[in-house]
Order: sequence, then structure tokens, then C-alpha cells
Amino acid sequence: MALLISAYRYRAPRDTASSLFIVSKWLQSACWLLVIIRYSLPGEQIVLLSNALMLVGGGLEIVALLLMAGAFDAKAQRYYAVVTALCVLSYGLTYFFDHSDNLRIASASLGVVLFIAFPAYRFIANKGDSLLQTVMGLVYAAVAFVMLARAFTALLAGSDMNIFLTGFIRQLYYIGIFLVMILGMAGFVLLSRERSYEALRRMADIDELTGILNRRAFIDRAQITAAAAAERREPISFLLLDIDHFKQVNDNYGHITGDWALQNFASTVEFYLGPEDLFGRYGGEEFAVLLPGAGEEESDRKAEQFRLAIMSSRIEGHPLKYTVSIGVITVIPDKSTQLDQLYKLSDAALYQAKQEGRNRVVRSRWSE
Repeated sequence: MALLISAYRYRAPRDTASSLFIVSKWLQSACWLLVIIRYSLPGEQIVLLSNALMLVGGGLEIVALLLMAGAFDAKAQRYYAVVTALCVLSYGLTYFFDHSDNLRIASASLGVVLFIAFPAYRFIANKGDSLLQTVMGLVYAAVAFVMLARAFTALLAGSDMNIFLTGFIRQLYYIGIFLVMILGMAGFVLLSRERSYEALRRMADIDELTGILNRRAFIDRAQITAAAAAERREPISFLLLDIDHFKQVNDNYGHITGDWALQNFASTVEFYLGPEDLFGRYGGEEFAVLLPGAGEEESDRKAEQFRLAIMSSRIEGHPLKYTVSIGVITVIPDKSTQLDQLYKLSDAALYQAKQEGRNRVVRSRWSE
């Protein structure tokens, strides 16, 4: 695994998660090598060293996976700082003051439970995350249960235990270790691929300057939303927004200020949108909003809210002021309703708003 993951990431850009994961696998490899040759080396310190390698290697693996999943926040850092200190203290006291293999096994097993309990809980509890993370969380929970059973078995056993002895709980332990190793390897690669896919999807769907949907992504999602509204026989409202005299902004203040204005415009409108509303940049200074479930009264209120918010918005440290004209159309769609029809009607209303002096909202009427 150490060789494979090192080869996999050899030519890839080095990030913290990947580097930690590679180091963790090499440390775990060193641990298992020491376990194999344990009885060929003098001194009991080899047990302490192998367990230390496993603790550090396993901990780094968990941290790498949490980093890859974007879940290694301040709360996770505090948790692992405390758990690491407890594990070191517990195992150290057991090793130096009690030479029982059973107590050492129980201490190490409970340490593993504490280490993998956090990602198990985090991956399962985060409902909005991917199915991959949920499955990983369930497997981690199963492994935590096995390690907990192993800890209690060691504490209650009448004879000394070690990892080479047979027995049902020990077989479960082997399976648990195997699952952790496979889960760590496969999970890291799959999470890495999932993160790369999300980055590519974001690059394909998001307008780089404003951070909102680009035209293609907006049209695709809006058409799906319109189809869903048609099935429920609910209204949708399409708003086309255009910044007034935007060319003069670029000519008078420069394109950098123009970019600031576009970003400020997008963030201002986005602030007033609901979780189901869609917002996209159609091109240049033209933007579109789709309001699912909004009738004429609601969409008029929302459009006026946008207009007033833009008129009163300011770019910090800059005298620039600007306004927006908005064309609105509200329909109860059917299966034949196309977004292009809504665009043309709202565009006509937007043109009328421009002709009437700008900085206003004009509604278009749907004709069957």
C-alpha cells in the first residue's frame, strides 16, 4: 500500500493530505515489520516502538482522510490533541508499570476506538456530504465496535493474549485491521478523486469572476426546475437583470473597478435569494434569476428588493454608484415550456425598462 500510494502521488501536486497519508502508510509498514520480527529482536522496547509507530501512523492517516474530506476543523484538532495525549499517557503507564499483554492490548484497542470514532461520527452525521463518506463512516463504526469488543475481551480474559493467538474475537480483530487498511487506502483514493471531480465540476459550472452559476449551468438547472414545477403545477418567475450604463463604469473607472462592480452586484443579489432560487451570469453585465414557486406578487417584491439593494450598495472606498434594470416573467409551466421562451419575454421587458429610463422593473405577460 505504501508503495502504491507513493507511486500514485509521485507526479501529482503535493498537498498536505497526500503527504500525511504517504507518511502514515510508511510508518504503518514499519510497525508491521517490527511485529513480524518481534521475537528476533532483543528487549521489550520493540513492543513500545511498534505501538508508537502504529499510533502515529494511524493518527496521520485519519487526519489525512479528514483533510481530504474537508472535515479537519478546529473541533477535530482539539479532539485529536486530547485523544493523543490520553493514548500516550494510558499506554505509557501500562507499559512501564504493568507488563500484562492483556492490559496493553486493551489500552491500544481503546485508543484505536477513540481515533476512529470521530471520522465515523463525522462522516455519518454530515447528511449533506457524499454517499462515499457515509459508507466510510459506517465501516469505521463497525471497526470501532470490533476494537471495543477486543478491548473488553482482553480485560476479561483469564490467560495472556497477543495478536498471534487464535480465537473468534481475535479473528474479528484481524478482519477489523484489514478493513481499516483497505478503507484507508481506497477511501483516500476515492475521496481524492471525488474532490478532483468536484473541483472540475465547479470550474465547469461556476463563473470565475462572480462565483455564481455560468450561463450553461444556469440553463441546465433552470430547465430541470421548470420541469419539476410543471409536474406540481406551481408557478416560476424568471428575472433578467442588467446593470445600467455598465460600459461607462469600465470607461470612467477602468476594468478592475468594473470587475469589482460585477462581484458586488452578484453578492448583493445573492444575499436576498432563498436556498431553492437559482442565480446565474448570462454574460457581461447581464444576470438571470429563477424563483421556483414565486407568483407575480412575490416576484415583483423580490425584483424591487434587488433594485433597491443595488441602488444603495457601495464598493468600499470607491465613489462608484450604479443601478439595475429588471425584466420579469411569471408562468405556470407545462412540459413544453422552454427556458428560451422565458428569456425572450423577460428580455423584451428588460428592453422596455431601458427605454423608459432604466433603474426600474417591468413585467412581461405570458401568452399561450
